[in-house]
Amino acid sequence: MTIPDTSPPPDWKSLYHLAVMELDPTQIVGRIADARNAILNRIEETITKPGEYNERQALSDALNGLRVLREKQEHRASALAPLREKTG
Repeated sequence: MTIPDTSPPPDWKSLYHLAVMELDPTQIVGRIADARNAILNRIEETITKPGEYNERQALSDALNGLRVLREKQEHRASALAPLREKTG
């Protein structure tokens, strides 16, 4: 008999930090996607709540950070593509 995992999912901040700290290029795209989804979910949760300005600003900043991280990863991948073609 297995017990279902009832632990709460990681919050957006934890997922964001995991994405930013990820060094494995095969894992970073997934980490970015997970963090982005969690941030967008949190934005939806707070959109109608007054007084959430500071958190919404942090969410916006985190989305921008993920965008930059994704762009850097895409640049790295495109720079390595010709090398892979030569050795592949």
